[in-house]
Amino acid sequence: MAGIFNVIGKLFGNKYEKDIKKIKPIIDLIHKEHAKISVLSNDELREQTQILKNKINDFIISEREEITNLKERSNQDSISVKEKEMAYEKIDALEKSIIEKIEEILSQILPTAFAVVKETAKRFKENSEIVVKANEFDVYLASKKDF
Repeated sequence: MAGIFNVIGKLFGNKYEKDIKKIKPIIDLIHKEHAKISVLSNDELREQTQILKNKINDFIISEREEITNLKERSNQDSISVKEKEMAYEKIDALEKSIIEKIEEILSQILPTAFAVVKETAKRFKENSEIVVKANEFDVYLASKKDF
């Protein structure tokens, strides 16, 4: 019985091989990005996360601004209930659009994000201490938290 499955597997391939074949282009992109990122300093590597966040926010900024404007307008007392309802339907559509756009941009930045994580993990594994310059968020955390 196992012999039949082996023959069928060789003819049609198995799930593992199909999955690897599917993700191989993404893995190759991750390796290319990792080669670029591995030469960055610790501070520059740390900045890559903020750059990726900014790309995401820049990609959806117009929709977020439109949602904010619609919410402000719908909170006015002079607007009718029907207009408020239409505004919130538009907001719902914009929020769905934001989700779709975030999925799109995440697919685009995926190789870079994985490369950043890979290089960060490598540096933590190889070094007992990593020295970086404090940024605004670090200063904020230091003022609010005791660690």
